[in-house]
Amino acid sequence: MSLPDNDRKDGAKGPGGRKNPAAGEPRNQGTGMKQTFQEITVDRSGQVATIWLRNPAQHNALTLGMCQELIQALACLGEDPHIRCIILRGEGKEFSAGIAINEMDRVLFDEDRQGSPLNHFDLLDTAITSCPVPTVAAVEGNCFGGAWQLAAACDIQLAAENVRFAITPAKLGLVYPQRGIERLRDRVGQSRARYLLFSAASISAATAVDWNLFTDLVPADGMERALEDLTGRLVANSPFSIRQTKQVMGMDPANGQVTEHWRRLWAQNATSTDLAEGRRAFLEHRRPDFSTHRPEGEAGQDS
Repeated sequence: MSLPDNDRKDGAKGPGGRKNPAAGEPRNQGTGMKQTFQEITVDRSGQVATIWLRNPAQHNALTLGMCQELIQALACLGEDPHIRCIILRGEGKEFSAGIAINEMDRVLFDEDRQGSPLNHFDLLDTAITSCPVPTVAAVEGNCFGGAWQLAAACDIQLAAENVRFAITPAKLGLVYPQRGIERLRDRVGQSRARYLLFSAASISAATAVDWNLFTDLVPADGMERALEDLTGRLVANSPFSIRQTKQVMGMDPANGQVTEHWRRLWAQNATSTDLAEGRRAFLEHRRPDFSTHRPEGEAGQDS
């Protein structure tokens, strides 16, 4: 019995003479279809893509393969002009238990071919924060350790009331990653960051939202409705406005290119086709239609 096309590892031809993707390579499928990797799944529905973490045996803890596949998926989706929003969530109503213990050396302490340190979790963090498409973390069930850094790298985090949250590296003798500590300190302040990191204490989802660890709290059975409402708003709004705003919000103020980038962006802002459509819609008392307006050709890619 032959393996399904997306499970074949040798790139051989499958039924009908079609060449199967190599292991870990996503299949190019259309709207409403799924791209299956080895350890994640990408589900496209209209202009929204959902990336599912799939490691149920370890409560969706991150492996090296998952990190690499997530980076690949984010790169592909970020380049797709039809995708307006990316949701990151865990299968089985659990977000993630952080870095898999048995994969920690491979994920955090790997080396490149020259023997230099290689942190795949840092690379994944960068892939999320640099993705031009808005990202939403749908956090349910477990959210431990590095899972919070993963969620917090997204633009928006929705937390279900049943979230079990703790940042636990002190229980393992591990120092939390630099970006995670900096993001935690910026979100909750020095005192609460020290409390969470030093004590590894669990706090409720409501407290976590109150402390600014997540964007909003949703009922335990209300995640689907909350995501539908949020993604509907994101898809309906201007991709030019959203993508360019995300880019400038992520720029380092110390970067000498920021002033020049803003100068170019402001000129493009005035002539944006999305702005023209938005103004026409306002005057015509209708909802703007940004479905045919692509942001890529309208703004520079300075960083």
